[in-house]
Amino acid sequence: MHKPRASVIMPCHNRAPMLRLSLASFAAQSAPPEDFEVLIVDDGSIDDTPAVVAPYLGNNFRCFRKPHGGVSSARNYGIERARASILIFSDPDMVACPDFVSRHLSHHQAATANVVMGGKKEILTHLPWWMPRRPAIFALRKLSETHPALFRKVISMVFTGAMRPLLMEKDVAPEFHTLERFTLPFYLPEPPDPASTCIAWVFMVGGNFSVTAEMLQQAGAFDEHFTGWGLEDIELAYRLHRTGACFIYEPEAASYHQAHGFSLRDNEIAIDRNLRYFVEKHPHLEVQLHGAFIKGHISLERYDELVRRYSEADSAAPAGAAKE
Repeated sequence: MHKPRASVIMPCHNRAPMLRLSLASFAAQSAPPEDFEVLIVDDGSIDDTPAVVAPYLGNNFRCFRKPHGGVSSARNYGIERARASILIFSDPDMVACPDFVSRHLSHHQAATANVVMGGKKEILTHLPWWMPRRPAIFALRKLSETHPALFRKVISMVFTGAMRPLLMEKDVAPEFHTLERFTLPFYLPEPPDPASTCIAWVFMVGGNFSVTAEMLQQAGAFDEHFTGWGLEDIELAYRLHRTGACFIYEPEAASYHQAHGFSLRDNEIAIDRNLRYFVEKHPHLEVQLHGAFIKGHISLERYDELVRRYSEADSAAPAGAAKE
């Protein structure tokens, strides 16, 4: 059996409407189909996920169904079944640009890094049934540009109930550029050059990164003690960093996060719980400062400055000196 160069691992739980566009984008990649496989891990979905996946099965698409265990469990399930030496991680609410796979592969082929972080944008693919299309897109774009936190709060409140699609599978390929009309800024900051920061790992999000299977084996897979939303990807990134991984940012390996409803309160509870576990597992300054950063107590620049200052002081300390 032919061995692909990359395995795209996509966990999925009850995301059928968005999964349609995600799968269509991977079926329209510029990379030859024999270069990559797409592993969909259906994590106990009870919606139309099997019907959405069915037309794509065969060739380079495979699907595995398992009892619901959470995103870390689903990703690990995919890792165990991947056949390639390069693992690319995506999510069912992500629409990949046509060069997504090839851009990730190019960095690994050139050995410029063993962890590649792709670019991220937000995209409107559905709207609540009652929202007028043009005014809603204009207003939401303006809000995302000026008040990203408020934008997420609005999305969490109003993107519920009956939704109507703005885009269909045919819009993803071959006319991918038409999606720009529905694109918004992503809510997370743009990563700096990894060579210029001590904390490149904090920008690695689960919906768009790749890593060599060898490096992942050294660092270990996703920690399944993280439950609910958030930080399971950052904790893995921190272990990769501690293992000696070299990170690179490739904005052209872009994926578009489809705006969808969620429970802001549930996410806040999960983040608090996962952050406590993160700090307990890694009682290091970088991790403690990460908690202060995501809570808004320190800026990204201050975070980087404090880690850099501590690292310089630590390396200058005499061998065997006690550390706080």
